[in-house]
This record gives sequence, C-alpha cells and structure tokens, in this order.
Amino acid sequence: MGAWDSLDSLGTALLSDDVFRRFCALVHDGTGLSFSDNSRFFVEKRLENRLEALGGIRPEEYIHFLLYDQEKEQEWGRLIDLLTTNETYFMREERQLKCFQKDILPLLVKQKPERKIRVWSAGCSTGEEPYSIVILLHESGLFKDGELEIMATDINTRVLARAREGLYTESSFRAVDDAFKNRWFRKEPDGRFRISDEIRRKVKFSRFNLFDLDRYSLFTPFDVIFCRNVIIYFDIEAKVKVIERFWDKMRDGGYLLLGHSESLISITDKFKLVHLPSDLVYTKATQ
Repeated sequence: MGAWDSLDSLGTALLSDDVFRRFCALVHDGTGLSFSDNSRFFVEKRLENRLEALGGIRPEEYIHFLLYDQEKEQEWGRLIDLLTTNETYFMREERQLKCFQKDILPLLVKQKPERKIRVWSAGCSTGEEPYSIVILLHESGLFKDGELEIMATDINTRVLARAREGLYTESSFRAVDDAFKNRWFRKEPDGRFRISDEIRRKVKFSRFNLFDLDRYSLFTPFDVIFCRNVIIYFDIEAKVKVIERFWDKMRDGGYLLLGHSESLISITDKFKLVHLPSDLVYTKATQ
C-alpha cells in the first residue's frame, strides 16, 4: 500500500508509518520540534492542508520538496506556521515577571550600572511577552531610552506579523486589569486594542529558528533570556543543544527564565537555580 495506506471512519487519509516517521524526523532535524505518535492526527491534518494547497501532491513528493526545491525556504515557513501553536497573553506567569522587575533588574543594575541591558524573548509568539517585559522595564524606573535593547524572536512568521502590528483582542488581557489596558493601549473602532507606540518601538522583532545553531554566532551576549513554554516541544537532545547556546550567549551573572512547568533537570548543570525573593530562576554564575 502507498503513503496514504488507510482511512479512518470519516474517510480521512492517513500517512503510512514510514512516511510519518520520515516527515517527523525531517521536521525535528530542521527545527528541533518533536512529534510523537500521540501528535499524529494533529500533524496529518496540517500536512494534508499543505498537500492540497500544492495541488494534491503525495507526501513523498512533499518531503522531496522540503529537501530540494528552490522554494523550500518559503515552504518551510508555511509549514512551521501550521505546526506551531501560539497561546499567550499579557503578564502570563505574572509572579515570574514580577521577579524579573523587582529582583533581577536591581541586581543587574548593581552588577554593571554603566552598561546597556539586553533582553531576549525567545519564542515570543504574538508579542504579548516582550511587550509585557518592556512595560515592566518602563515601570521600574531604572533605565532611560538607549539603556535597553529588547529582542523578540519566533520561528513562526504569521505570529511575528501580528506582534509587529501590536493589535490585540480581549483574550490577550485575561490576566490584567482595565487600568493596565487603558494605560498602555488604545481601543480601535473594530474593538481591538493597539499597544502604544512608546512601547512598540522598543522591541525588535525578527524570525529566528532556535535550532539553527550556527546563527547564534550573530548575537552579542544577553543579560536575561526568556524562553518560556517553548522547550517543552523539544526532545532531550534538542533541549540540550538549545540550552547550551543560551549559556554561550548569556553574560556572566545573567538570568534564564523558563516556563514554570519547565526545568533543566537532565539537560544541564551549568545554570544554577537560585531562590530570589519573588521566584525561582536560573542564573549563569559569575566565573
């Protein structure tokens, strides 16, 4: 039987085991994203959308396309947009963000008060996280314009376009009060809320694949790296490679903030887990 070797009860074609494994291996090698058999239906439905958009080509032909076609880079972008999920909102995991504002920032100022603070929001999705970071930096009163550099990256071009636009619906404000929304946003005629230019212009958004390991050499070191609820989609091998790059691109005394459901157990012992007054975070201990 071929790649479409069986049908479910609704008549939906399913990938053969071999093609499913080959496709998942290809995605893993290119992005670090790991899909198990439990994710099979999710993967198949999204792959089916791309096959139909390309004229109904077969799965084997699509794999060849991703490997060798002259437009493979553009196609990888479209595929990643389909395979990645992007659930976020302003001030998500607020306790950790308050730790960043109340505990980490004063420590960084004390370390080297004369230099610029650099923050990276890795896996920034539609922008709620980096904009929350900028708002907290602004409210801290510790920095002036020119003393901050905020970089926000994601592998998904669709969500990056939304982040740059800075327009949000009510669902993005589930963890904040009206005072937050009224201070930093302007309501548009269509009911959405646009973030203030004062905040928006302080974030530099760009597309970046965390598993494109050679491109980390383009970055200068950061003081704080946020990578929250991202590495949960990687297997252990991919996690190790990405966390090693974070270590290399962090200044001594810098901080790594992961999601509360994530840890570095079995990944690395280079980062030290420290208990600050507001939360537990990882730090790159000074040499």
